[in-house]
Amino acid sequence: MKPYLPKEIQISAEHQAAFFRVLGNAQRVMILWLIAEQARTVNEIALAIGATQTSVGHHLRILEFNHLVEIRREHNNVYYHLADNEITRDCLVIKSKPKEMLMEINLVENI
Repeated sequence: MKPYLPKEIQISAEHQAAFFRVLGNAQRVMILWLIAEQARTVNEIALAIGATQTSVGHHLRILEFNHLVEIRREHNNVYYHLADNEITRDCLVIKSKPKEMLMEINLVENI
């Protein structure tokens, strides 16, 4: 059966699905929450979320590749921060309401 939605909408849906796959990892979400507050180094992030520097570096590369995170170099340190203010705002909103969101998701899943 041929889809009746315009090709642009189908492509947009694919891009959004890819974006949500990037956010489908708890460590990446925690990293975004941390750097939404302030720019941090790999070591600072690893200590905060209880992960190895290697693991955090891997997640940061994925986030950077998908234009969610940017790098700032200062002397010998590399700091990671969110790529734009809209993402910062959204990360902080989501962080502040996880219980309410989970309850709503559970209600939808039970329908």
